[in-house]
Amino acid sequence: MRRSSSAIRSLVARWTGRAAAAAVALLAARHDAVAQGRLSEKATVSQTVGNTTITVEYYRPVARGRTNIFPNVVHWNQRWTPGANWATTIEVDHDVKVEGQPLPKGKYSLWATVRPDTWTFDFHRSARRFHLSRPDSTDRQLRVSARADSGALTEVLTFDFPEIATGATTLRLRWGTMVVPLHLTMIAPPLAMVAPAERGRFTGRYDVEVSSLEPGRPNRHLVIDIVDTGDALRWRDVENPGQPLRDFIFSPSPGSDDELTRAQRSADGQWWTQSGIVIAFTIASGRATAFEARIEDGTVVSRGTRAR
Repeated sequence: MRRSSSAIRSLVARWTGRAAAAAVALLAARHDAVAQGRLSEKATVSQTVGNTTITVEYYRPVARGRTNIFPNVVHWNQRWTPGANWATTIEVDHDVKVEGQPLPKGKYSLWATVRPDTWTFDFHRSARRFHLSRPDSTDRQLRVSARADSGALTEVLTFDFPEIATGATTLRLRWGTMVVPLHLTMIAPPLAMVAPAERGRFTGRYDVEVSSLEPGRPNRHLVIDIVDTGDALRWRDVENPGQPLRDFIFSPSPGSDDELTRAQRSADGQWWTQSGIVIAFTIASGRATAFEARIEDGTVVSRGTRAR
């Protein structure tokens, strides 16, 4: 049966309209998928403390107006990777302690059992896991508990490092009004000591001028003793107006007999070498007469002159 040209035109128009509608629907679906994907973008945050770098990789879900994230979105007693899409990972390039418990060097997926006051965190050896593929206990490297707290509203799930001390840091999770800190302690490498036969040429009292490095601000003055305590060569502040008195251990600086580095004690009793600063001594007739404290670019930040 033959159709008229007008009927054919009408049929083509109907099919063209359906195709256009389908194309619009497909584009809308793709747009929605992209928009949905943007709700949990990937992020990386890292922090170096002492000799160790901690790196967290995670996908960041957004509250999008949802209130009471905990427990309305993430339920109490739910086991959850703190993020979306793929499991959140934490990597440490040296052995550390988390909440006082040892965690070997490596990369781990992080999972949490969520409760109003205390969260339980599990570090699992299988790092690459989909967020719904929860590992079992046979894969667990470490389990610790952390006290949960409340804070200002955070729209996007966030990991950060708000506190840094000698050999220690805090990794903090925030989402909604929930705040959960994890305390990490680094493990100091062995500290090299100045040889007993070399210590005598450095010992004595020194007057020290500390450069302000700020225009118009006066330099500071302090007095120190460099002493041999039998087990180490030490720097001890005698007078340091307006500042706490410090106590350092000297360690040899690689490649020079007349340059030393200083190590400072952390809260847990470990000694950590100060990075980026060296104490360069001037030696005359086998005895130190002065020193300069220099930072990495060669800038002199303080000078000491032997007083006795």
